[in-house]
Amino acid sequence: MVQMWEIVGGADKGGIIVRDGENTKSNQLDDRLSTGALVEEVELKGDRLHYRLVMGTGPMDGWVSIKLKDKELAVKTDKAPPPPPTAVGPKGEAPLPIGLFFPGQGSQYVKMMERVLEIAAVKEMVEKSKPILGYDILDICLNGPEEKLEETRYCQPAMFIGGLAGLEKLKVDKPEAVSRASVMAGLSLGEYTALCAAGVMTFEDGLKLVKLRGEAMQEAATSGAKKQLMLSVAGLERSKLDPLCREAAAKEDGGVCSVANCLFPQGYSIGGTEKAINTLKELAEKNGALQAKVLKTAGAFHTSLMQPAQDKLSAALEETLPNMKPPMHTVWMNASAQPIRPGTDPKEIVALLKRQLTNPVLWDDSVNAILKEGLNEFYEVGPMKQIKAMMKRINQTAWKATTNVEV
Repeated sequence: MVQMWEIVGGADKGGIIVRDGENTKSNQLDDRLSTGALVEEVELKGDRLHYRLVMGTGPMDGWVSIKLKDKELAVKTDKAPPPPPTAVGPKGEAPLPIGLFFPGQGSQYVKMMERVLEIAAVKEMVEKSKPILGYDILDICLNGPEEKLEETRYCQPAMFIGGLAGLEKLKVDKPEAVSRASVMAGLSLGEYTALCAAGVMTFEDGLKLVKLRGEAMQEAATSGAKKQLMLSVAGLERSKLDPLCREAAAKEDGGVCSVANCLFPQGYSIGGTEKAINTLKELAEKNGALQAKVLKTAGAFHTSLMQPAQDKLSAALEETLPNMKPPMHTVWMNASAQPIRPGTDPKEIVALLKRQLTNPVLWDDSVNAILKEGLNEFYEVGPMKQIKAMMKRINQTAWKATTNVEV
């Protein structure tokens, strides 16, 4: 049986220090492991614990000290994370082994939404969006131009509404797949769609947050002194990629280079400053990467370069918190690859959303954890087939059981 540990130290500092190796002089990771977190023991060497995160916030895995000058930082425990719920949805019904996945930025295309325009609830959403956004998002979705729809400030509201429009289509075609879904999750921006679908926030509140998020991210991506880029890398393990990122960042004064999205086994996107990303491209190719390709994106999302956007979004999340409700379905969160169960205090959700823009999206870990819940039917709800394509690389059986709800 796996030994569990509870993190008891670091309460005055937001958690305890995590390093990427057994040695206490190993590289210190940016985030601390939160006080109160539950972790699984991978290996114990003296007072150094190699862990995997089960519940709480912080790096998914790493090395921590269990003692510091005779002060306990972590203690063995028989605590376990809460089990999957026995009732979900607005009626408190027994869950079905179904997962709903919502795509993020990059899945948009001109003509999206044209398949769902006759659904009354979709028409209502589009009308409600006009005074919030100050423009007609449907016109941009249907008519473009593509360059405009690709802009972060327009793309994110479009994808949020597109995902919820797909949800309304699925409600018509298979209502129990929505009302009795066991798990919901979204990729980056799609996490807001998933939280709205799970009942955490209203459509109006969700759209206001997404509008601000898109505008703030676009501003953070273009207002800095250095140009930002993202790189797609396939064929390297994370343990090999992280040191290459640090090496690339160190070769540029003020350079930034870090993993932004963990999408599928040995499949990542990395964000950073232009020179560091181009250096990483060379390093990755020299070290055996199957692919190292610069992406057409507006900025280095999910890296420290998004801190100005995260600050603005954090303030808006705090303002929205009093209106938020506990989820009615389990939602798997990007920043932690951990579930938020029905009944969870929205404060915990806000804490994870505050971390999301400046930390990696742990999609691969999330999907693998979701599969352990026994789910066997999946729907990609919204434009395109990006999530299903990644599912093929994560788990072939789940890929075959994934249906696209196109809009």
